[in-house]
Amino acid sequence: MSQFDVSALPRWVGYVALALVILGNAAGNILLKIGANAAKSNNLLFGLMPWQTFAGIACFGLGVIIYSWVLGQFELHAAQIVVSLQYVVVIGLAAFLLGETISIQTWFGIGFIAVGLLLCYL
Repeated sequence: MSQFDVSALPRWVGYVALALVILGNAAGNILLKIGANAAKSNNLLFGLMPWQTFAGIACFGLGVIIYSWVLGQFELHAAQIVVSLQYVVVIGLAAFLLGETISIQTWFGIGFIAVGLLLCYL
């Protein structure tokens, strides 16, 4: 029985995996926030916590599994720079999906973070 050689995968597969890590972490944060708000209504799964909280934890877990594979494809510092975009994504999703008000000062800060990460990666 032969093993699958992951080093033969094209480089773009690693970038797709990094995007999945970012999306998984962002989804985990959004779902945990929704779960925290839903907990107030006593709509609990297994009598413990809202289903959104379980789903958020699952998103984080899946992100960790994918990230562990990604680290075999990229140097740690490069992977961490890309994954740090999750901060930008989470704040954008909080505004778009949760209706949170993000100040103009915060948007400028997010822009600086994005530019800084781009400079680090180049």
